[in-house]
Amino acid sequence: MSCQLDCMIKWASDSRRDGPCTHVLAGSDREELEMAYYVLNKGYRLRGWKGLPFGLTHPNPRLTDFFDKETYRVVYEMDGLHDIQEEKLSEAQKRMLDRLLKLEFAHLSDGKERLDPDQEYHRYPGMYKKSVQWSITGRCNYNCRHCFMSAPDYRGEDLSLEDSIRIINQLADNGIMNVSLTGGEPFVNPHFYEILDALKEKGMILETLYSNGKMVDEHLLDELEKRGMHPAFHISFDGLGWHDWLRGEKGAEEEAIRAFRLLKSRGYQISTSFCLHKHNINDLRKNINFLADLGLVHVKMNIASPTGRWKNETEHFLSQEEAHKAILEYLPHYFEDGMPVSVQLCTLLEINKDTGIMRVPARKYGGNEGSEKAFACGVVKDSMYISPTGKVLPCMTMGGTAIDAKFDSMLERDLGDILADSYYRDMCLVKMGDCITHNEKCRDCRYRLMCGAGCRAAGCGETNTDYLSVDEDCCSFFLNGWYEKAQEAIEKYRDQLRAAAGSSKPIELSQDC
Repeated sequence: MSCQLDCMIKWASDSRRDGPCTHVLAGSDREELEMAYYVLNKGYRLRGWKGLPFGLTHPNPRLTDFFDKETYRVVYEMDGLHDIQEEKLSEAQKRMLDRLLKLEFAHLSDGKERLDPDQEYHRYPGMYKKSVQWSITGRCNYNCRHCFMSAPDYRGEDLSLEDSIRIINQLADNGIMNVSLTGGEPFVNPHFYEILDALKEKGMILETLYSNGKMVDEHLLDELEKRGMHPAFHISFDGLGWHDWLRGEKGAEEEAIRAFRLLKSRGYQISTSFCLHKHNINDLRKNINFLADLGLVHVKMNIASPTGRWKNETEHFLSQEEAHKAILEYLPHYFEDGMPVSVQLCTLLEINKDTGIMRVPARKYGGNEGSEKAFACGVVKDSMYISPTGKVLPCMTMGGTAIDAKFDSMLERDLGDILADSYYRDMCLVKMGDCITHNEKCRDCRYRLMCGAGCRAAGCGETNTDYLSVDEDCCSFFLNGWYEKAQEAIEKYRDQLRAAAGSSKPIELSQDC
């Protein structure tokens, strides 16, 4: 049964163990049995990846728990074949058995039930990836003046349906079951619904659709629901009175608002990215309250980066200092208005009104020596990005930049090989300490164990190919005192946030990667 595990887990066995076993179940199901066989519930799958061989994937959402070798033995033997003798288990294994039953990952069996073939152990050749964001087109139906991908000027063709299905098959072959679709504007791809069908055929979950909202209509939602898909929607919105101007399309604001209302009426989770510039920065309160009234669950605000088309719009640029000053001035109104929606306010503050957590996004690490062993990019640990040409990149921001040329395309090289041995894999494994050592200005900086030289994509920018480079905006954030100002804000609103969220949890000052 376990030939795939023989070299990896020496304790795997094809035969049942001899001798009686008594297992006492909790609650009303208490009973004594001479033999104790367990089976994983439907949808739970035994999986492994290079470097992470002991995994159990969940049915929905597609999460994965990882175990050490000792406790995984219990998980692996929940196949209906093995008599799990509790008195022979270690204390850690007993706790794991109890946990799996209480969480209803598995159930007691009569010894005749077996795992479905799809639930049996399978090990993938490359590194683990939980999810993928895929630009299924580089084209767009808007003319955004700040587009870093320069999608309005994109002259490439969409991938053929055959190539798109090749990509989907490779994702499935490497255990990647969560997919988000973006662009450009994903709905302009002529094969959009065929791509959905291919995802469904592979049992993949469509997590999020990123859109400008213009093509979001009843027909689209009907087609999604016909396929059993109910993704979250992330629709761009750049402020009342300024959205049309930034998107280069008359009526874009009206279309986005219409899409928000339609999605809310149909029960979809909706969020937005809000691009800040000189003309909308003073309307934070008005816009955030407006978006909250439309039913959004999260609003993410960022300064428009001087890349792509926006680098020629210098008269509209907003500095980090201007943005953060305006955010701190707005903050009392946010709490006065009852925290209308969860927000990320640039790299200064992120506030989750439901959990009562308020943190500083620019602080990516815990600030202790152990932080140097954390991954240099927290996102790339378990996700990846596929460009419109099929390239595998750490994130969308690197697409079309100088460093883009270093990465492989799934149409030229199999994803399993890319995840096992490639420039992309090497970048995934870079540690924060590598960035500090690489950059002389970081080595003695008192913030180094909190920022880790910042964002890797921002460090590269459009022209730099050095993945370990310093993110200068991050340096500016810490060295100019914004981190301390953010901490002061957290302390000031700590009790108010916690009380409103009904949480006794401490406010988090950072996110340890």
